[in-house]
Amino acid sequence: EKPIIGVIGATVPLPQYDEKEARKLGYELRKLAEQRGTLFTGGVPGVGLDFYQGIADYCEEKNADDKFFVLLPEGLNAQREYLDLAKKTKSGILRVEGAGRDMEERRSYVGEIADLLILINGAEGTLDETLKSLLLGKLVICLENSGGAAGVISKLKRKEISEIHLKIDFNLIQLCGSTSEIV
Repeated sequence: EKPIIGVIGATVPLPQYDEKEARKLGYELRKLAEQRGTLFTGGVPGVGLDFYQGIADYCEEKNADDKFFVLLPEGLNAQREYLDLAKKTKSGILRVEGAGRDMEERRSYVGEIADLLILINGAEGTLDETLKSLLLGKLVICLENSGGAAGVISKLKRKEISEIHLKIDFNLIQLCGSTSEIV
């Protein structure tokens, strides 16, 4: 169901990352998705799992389905932590969508599937997903104070990184200072 909103970020977040903020974002976006929309992550630990924790908390409180899926390479199983959190939802089932043969290929599909992405922290893989998505013309909402790839994208947007020539429409990047601002 549209819009399809992806949350991307680090498997092992950097120090600036606040897991409570990711959980809060998951809760609040799931509340908004009650009207319409679908949420997803890349199905790995770190930011994605924290985000899904917030969704699961909402679902447990409201006896609701998660309106969520994880995007993993074909044949890769979801991690136990995601499956355990899915038990808090009305259906109790985690939806897994396959894309690509490995994580590199899967990253190429993220921007094709998403209507917009939310970038929190991140490392090289997250930066790769973000740039590929921007090249596809996708909106990226960046939690600028979360560090990592989000910090790099924020600097690109503010033109603090010079001598880089990418065919990216930097108007597609929106910087936010808090999860409340994202919501």
